[in-house]
Amino acid sequence: MAPPGYVPPSYAHNNIPERYMHKDPPPPEADTNTRAYLVFFSYIGLCFLLSVFIISRLVKNFNVLSKSTTARLPAKAHIGAFATLAVLSLFTTWYYMSNYFRVSYQAWAMWRSRYDISQDTMHWGLWLAETSLFREFWETVVVGNARYWWSHQIFFFASGLGLSLEEKGFRRGIKYTWSFMLLGQIISISFATNLYLLTLLLTPPPPHSPSSTGIYRRRWLGPWLFNLLSIILTIWPAYQLADEHYWYHQTEFMPMLLTPHVALLVMPLLRAVVPRKYLSDSNVEFAGTVYKFLWAANNFGGGLLFTRVTAVAYKFSGPRGIWQQLWEHPAVSSIAFDVILCWITWGTWWAIQTRTVSATPAIEDDKKEDELAGAGSGRADAVPENDGTMRRR
Repeated sequence: MAPPGYVPPSYAHNNIPERYMHKDPPPPEADTNTRAYLVFFSYIGLCFLLSVFIISRLVKNFNVLSKSTTARLPAKAHIGAFATLAVLSLFTTWYYMSNYFRVSYQAWAMWRSRYDISQDTMHWGLWLAETSLFREFWETVVVGNARYWWSHQIFFFASGLGLSLEEKGFRRGIKYTWSFMLLGQIISISFATNLYLLTLLLTPPPPHSPSSTGIYRRRWLGPWLFNLLSIILTIWPAYQLADEHYWYHQTEFMPMLLTPHVALLVMPLLRAVVPRKYLSDSNVEFAGTVYKFLWAANNFGGGLLFTRVTAVAYKFSGPRGIWQQLWEHPAVSSIAFDVILCWITWGTWWAIQTRTVSATPAIEDDKKEDELAGAGSGRADAVPENDGTMRRR
């Protein structure tokens, strides 16, 4: 819900978007625009290929563990839970995204028909050429206090996914962490998160490597510093976007929006091209504590942002206004359900982990991970015996 009387600065005085005015008429022949179609279908193709890339490795891991005589698959209920959540994430995202494309085209055609095109013919190429879907989408979900109440949370979950990829994914030997972050940015964070957590479940800890104490000198600086910067460059822009200044100054809107997108991809992409030994925190003096601090920083920043946005949205429209935004526009619905499923996903993961002794280990738990890996266990479950000792199941 935008502020009363709000008109974006890109609109003319008669409230007609300037991007729809003074356009050349469409060609008399078939309405095509090769470049616009190429960009759009390249995006669709990238979404498909990334999904197949990750899912194929999940299937491979599952098959390897199921045939192993020493490893054991995680509980089927756990696999089923995150697989179901992944399907729900993908379905809700594309259901509302397809509706967003339809609404965007109808709005474009309505304004464009005032000048030189007929609505009797579909002008998909011209629409794609004249519409910046990425910018239009984010302007729709950010501009408005009640709308931003939903969309601001996705920055927090994106930052959390990036931090977990660094803390747990990297240490589990997952070399393609970049694919999860990129998938989250082009499809949905909840979909990428569920596939990532499935990968964690189906990827046992790697065998213990020889100690590098004698090879690498203990130091203070490491990749954790880049991770801290990623958190700052994600939460701070999200905090800034709550300010109406960025709603009215369009030249500053996109740089502030793109900053988190770029920051969260830096470390995953570096992991893909830089040898592991150069991007490891294992020889950092306080490696066992640093990720606790990073999670605390991420959660504190996200909580502070949530408090501010909630106070403003509540004052502006109250709980009813916030709830109504869930259904008002398909772009907002897409982000909102992404946020809802992120809450459900991480809540499910937390519930599962609290039932096991080996809640995803931190860096100082290397020895425990190595013991489990040496035993060839795909699971790290442990249950108490009657005499108080622990047995592996």
